[in-house]
Amino acid sequence: MNSHQRIATYSLLLISLLFTACGNSKESNPDEQMPEMTACGFGQCKPLPAGVYESAGLDPVGNAPDVTSLKGVLVRFSWKACGDDLNCLLEMVQQQLDSATTANLKVALMILDGDEAPDGVKAQCSIFDYLKRGAPASMCLAWDENYLTAKIAMIEALGLRFDSHPALAYVYFTGACSTNGAEGHCRIDEDAYTTAGYTPEKLIGAYKTIMSAYRSAFRKTPIAFEAHAIFESAEPWQSLWDQESASGRVGVASWWCAERLSINGNDTAPVWHLVQEAAETSFAVCQTVGNFTNQPYRFSDQSLGLDYGVEDQWNNNDSQNAFEQTLNWMQGINVHAGQPSVIQRFGVLESWSDDIKNPDFQNRLELF
Repeated sequence: MNSHQRIATYSLLLISLLFTACGNSKESNPDEQMPEMTACGFGQCKPLPAGVYESAGLDPVGNAPDVTSLKGVLVRFSWKACGDDLNCLLEMVQQQLDSATTANLKVALMILDGDEAPDGVKAQCSIFDYLKRGAPASMCLAWDENYLTAKIAMIEALGLRFDSHPALAYVYFTGACSTNGAEGHCRIDEDAYTTAGYTPEKLIGAYKTIMSAYRSAFRKTPIAFEAHAIFESAEPWQSLWDQESASGRVGVASWWCAERLSINGNDTAPVWHLVQEAAETSFAVCQTVGNFTNQPYRFSDQSLGLDYGVEDQWNNNDSQNAFEQTLNWMQGINVHAGQPSVIQRFGVLESWSDDIKNPDFQNRLELF
């Protein structure tokens, strides 16, 4: 064997060892509860996210409370935060991630779509007009080729710069058919959308394309998508899950998280099985439907026996009970609303600032 052949052989062996080490990370640690990626490139696979993250407002890292229960923060940016200047958007993300490193926090990153797409992108795509909180809004048609080109370019730029950043714990998938640019619901007129060219197959195809771009750009970083039924169907998210579930690196988030909504609700109950499958095989994220400190009534459903007061009549006991019982439910300890057994636990809790800062909740949050 000459020297060139030896170098080639050693190179192939090194590549094989790198992929094997990454793919066997779960097997090497029998106590690890969540699977690792089978192949994540030439670097260390990031662990699947876990723990308490704060769902906050502007400058979430800079304003994060100094409490021991807090593992990370949810950082959301509008895609049009800098207009059409993608480099500016990347710098804003960089600042939050670097600040998180200094603060010993992790970041869940979301770039909002829908009405939050830049004007330059909207100028090149076919537009669908709708109302967002009663105000005029617009989104690119999800299957528009110019939109998809711009979306993929943005995702690739994010992944190239931040996939290896140590503070980035997970990144959110977002798509065009989103009422608020963040969540998986698309509360628009189905007939009007159909007139604009919508078919379930077109939407599913577009979302699969976008998810493939995320998976290609973020080879080390776990990805989550927020799931609501669209036109009372779970099919778009079911299709994404069918495409990505075997990776063990894609999770499902419920930004409507409450025990009652896992049972009742036309846009939540249809996707509950996806949340549970993700909780079992990768990770699931619970962003509570409200905060327990000032909104315990949002977790009430008298028909299910869940009584934490009503909007104009509740007390501190309602707040404490909603908090304790809901956390016990989301961690698979107890059920209170008629489910046949305890659930597969959520790995991540995206909690609101009022609850993160509530001293009465700190000891319990530290146990999540």
